[in-house]
Amino acid sequence: MIYGVFLCGGLVAPFALGLGYVWVDTFTPQRIAYSILTDIPVSAIMAVAAIGAYVLMDRKAPPRPGLIMILIVMMFAWVTITTTQFAVAPEMAWIKWNWAIKTIAFAAFMPFLFRSRIQIEAFLQIYVFSAAVQILPYGLKTVLSGGSYHANLGLLSGNSGLAEGSTLSTVAIMSVPILLWLRTNTLIMPGLKLVRLMYVGLALAAVSASIGTQERTGLVAIVIVALALWLQSRYKLRWAIVGGAFCGLAAFVLINPNSDWAGRMSTITQYDTESSTLGRILVWQWTLDFVKTHPFGGGFNAFVVDIITFPAAAGDVPVTIHGKAFHSMYFEMLGEHGYFGLGLFLTLLGATAATLIRIYRKCSRMAEMEWCRDLARALLVSELILVVCGSFIGIAFQPEVYYLFALAAMLASHVRGVERVRAPGSALVLPEDVEFGSMGQFGAGARPPAYASFAPVPGEGRFAP
Repeated sequence: MIYGVFLCGGLVAPFALGLGYVWVDTFTPQRIAYSILTDIPVSAIMAVAAIGAYVLMDRKAPPRPGLIMILIVMMFAWVTITTTQFAVAPEMAWIKWNWAIKTIAFAAFMPFLFRSRIQIEAFLQIYVFSAAVQILPYGLKTVLSGGSYHANLGLLSGNSGLAEGSTLSTVAIMSVPILLWLRTNTLIMPGLKLVRLMYVGLALAAVSASIGTQERTGLVAIVIVALALWLQSRYKLRWAIVGGAFCGLAAFVLINPNSDWAGRMSTITQYDTESSTLGRILVWQWTLDFVKTHPFGGGFNAFVVDIITFPAAAGDVPVTIHGKAFHSMYFEMLGEHGYFGLGLFLTLLGATAATLIRIYRKCSRMAEMEWCRDLARALLVSELILVVCGSFIGIAFQPEVYYLFALAAMLASHVRGVERVRAPGSALVLPEDVEFGSMGQFGAGARPPAYASFAPVPGEGRFAP
């Protein structure tokens, strides 16, 4: 029913089909439904419908291609080249290419669909609520049971996407800054205290879910977001006291010998004996040797040809493992797409951060763009979590990564539109798709949040400079 609502909504507002694609890509209904959706290409249909609706109905004020969009298109081309020309396991490479290429391609298209503040917020709302389907039950069950390593407490099954513990713990904490931004800046949800509390509750559920996975990346992500939010807070002493109390509680947990979570976290520094960490180091060493003879990478899923030998423990014999995954988005890029692919990916991360910093600085000088400034800051925190935690998990082609790139491109395009309107001597242009999509008329006394340079004309209900 929800899938059908998105398709029907796109007949009125084409960007709704883009929201439908975000829902399908994040919620993955085909992995939860028992029938019907499991037998049809739900993401491909939604993507084609979104692109078709845009071409036929919504080609207004298209964004100027920026560096991020160009880099995403280059990534699309390069991973296709490595798959066709350099794949060491062609059959496995095409399997991953089939889903990864959709993520990359649609990320490049998203800035064309989501242009206004309302549309960008709608994108964020659909994204966090779709992810919450996995995060919320996981967080609540963690409160009741304490969580468990490699025990799936959410709705999704398997060991990929948000069903995988490390990915879920990272994505959950990446969503916390966005949820806190929505709490204070949402225009779509009613401005009720209960609604604001629900955003905070979902953020706490995200932290709980990250703890419940008992993944060490989750602990790292929590420390990063806590430090970032403390640095941004106006009440640093107050939150320092709260943080100190929390750390005291954490210390009590850590000295509890019966705590599974404490036992799992205590292995962070045991890189030479803990099998998971040692395995990562060995496969990274293999990757560095592999690209010496395959500088362009081995195509998607190149790890299936690796052979990793664990050193023998006292009294044991060495253990050899075939096809161990990269467990790092950087080594994933390097092993699959070579030095050029890794360079593209790092440039994308750098360009995204630079774009968000530039937006933050510009919007700090524009009182009516506080929402954009705060969103850029929230996304910077999310990217910092991704950059650090992605060092230990292979998520280089997960949708959440490319959503971050696309969001930076959306905000940059929107800010450029605002600057054009604000420029001295420019004509008064308030196109429908710049601010409120199809909502071109404003009621008397209404305030379009992105344009404080427009003031209501008494008795007319419209805006003039």
